[in-house]
Formats: sequence, C-alpha cells, structure tokens
Amino acid sequence: MDWLFVGDAHFAAGDGGRREHFYRFVKKNLHILHTLVIMGDFFDFWFGFRSLRRLKKEYGDLLELFEELRAVGVKVIYLEGNHDFCLGPYVTEKLKIEVYDHHAEIDLDGKQVYLAHGDRVSPTVGHWILTGLLRNKVTYQLISWLGPKIVMAIARRWSARSRGRNMGRSPEVIARLRRFAEEKIKKEGFDAVILAHTHLPEAIMVKVRGRKRYYFNVGNWIKDFSYLRYNKKNGFSLDYYPQGEKRGCWEG
Repeated sequence: MDWLFVGDAHFAAGDGGRREHFYRFVKKNLHILHTLVIMGDFFDFWFGFRSLRRLKKEYGDLLELFEELRAVGVKVIYLEGNHDFCLGPYVTEKLKIEVYDHHAEIDLDGKQVYLAHGDRVSPTVGHWILTGLLRNKVTYQLISWLGPKIVMAIARRWSARSRGRNMGRSPEVIARLRRFAEEKIKKEGFDAVILAHTHLPEAIMVKVRGRKRYYFNVGNWIKDFSYLRYNKKNGFSLDYYPQGEKRGCWEG
C-alpha cells in the first residue's frame, strides 16, 4: 500500500481543471492508497469558521473527496501551512483528518521521517513576526468575528501576492529549507525530511556514515503537478502527474 504526499495546490475558485486532475489522480491510486499526506497550502485559504457554508461552497468537491477517502478507510494527514490554519473541528471530527499545526514525526517501515509545511523553518525576523501575528488566539477571535465573507476577500488578495512570490522560488528560502533538512538528518538522525512551501520539487541525497538519507520537497500542484510516493517495496519516489516521470528515488 502506498503513501502519497501532496502540497501547495492553493486550490481556489476558478481552478476546476487542476481540481479535476487531483480528483483523477486520487481515484487512480485509490486501490493502493494507504495514506494521503497534505503538506499544507492545499487550500488557497482555509480557517475553521463556525459557519462553513462559504468554505463548503468554494471547496465542496474537495471536501466530498475527503469524505470518500474516509468512507473507504484511507487515512489523511494534514500539515497546516501559511494559507490553511486553525482547520477546526469539521476537519478533525467530521472528516477524521489527522491535523498537525507545525510538524509531525512518523515511522515508515522503520524509517524515521520528519514532516512540515516549511513556512516556519528557520524563519526570518519578518516572517517570525507575521506568524506570531497570524497564529494567536486574539487573531483567531478577530477572524471569527469578521466572518468568512470579509476575511476570504482579504485572504484572496494576500494569497495571490504570496503565491506569486513563492512561484518565483526564492533561492534564500530554498537554501534555508535545505540546510534545515540536512541538520535534521545529520544531527537528529532522521532518515528523510519532507517539506513543501518553496513550490520547488526536490529530491536531495544526504550521506551519513555511508548511508543514504533524503530531503524531499513535494513541489506544487499548480505548474509542476509534483508529488511524493512511498511504498515498502520501492521506497520514496518524486513523481509528476500526469506524465508519471520519476526524479529522485530512495529504495526502501
């Protein structure tokens, strides 16, 4: 059975084609799918409002897909990103999705794997301040009070600018995530580190005492349609939909 890791889809209104690709991708793999791991920024904006009517209107098809996965016993893990946070009880209780607001450490057939979206990896002072302003109880209460109509209108404008910057693939951010992954591997002994956020698909091998370990970035579901696959027989492979081209593989 396979694990699939997907991130930075930034799904929003008007992206029906990309959603259809994702739906077909999941359906194609459903018979071998054990766990789907969402690496953050799957939605262009999501906040766990009390009333989810507006979110369900915009993302209803994707939520139905999560319902289908739950119904057939596929596990879903969600690493919150900088566009989707405070996911709320609907996601955790209704959809039975396992949510992590920062990072997760999992065991894959004896391999220790570190997961995170990556936006809070060795952040700059500016980003650290922004994260502090966004991720706190006061801001959450303010967002809830303003409601989805106002907040989502603001979020769309902010998301468009933020996504545009990320698609530029900042060398500084890319280097920062690479350094972080290497430290996690060399100093903490992880066999693999999986991140997202940069929108750049990567598979980088790090040798530790002659043993191969890896940093993977799942890339994006906007332009590259990249994802990471894992199964016990073949290990990890960085693939691309719909071509299925593999770039970077770690045999398990």
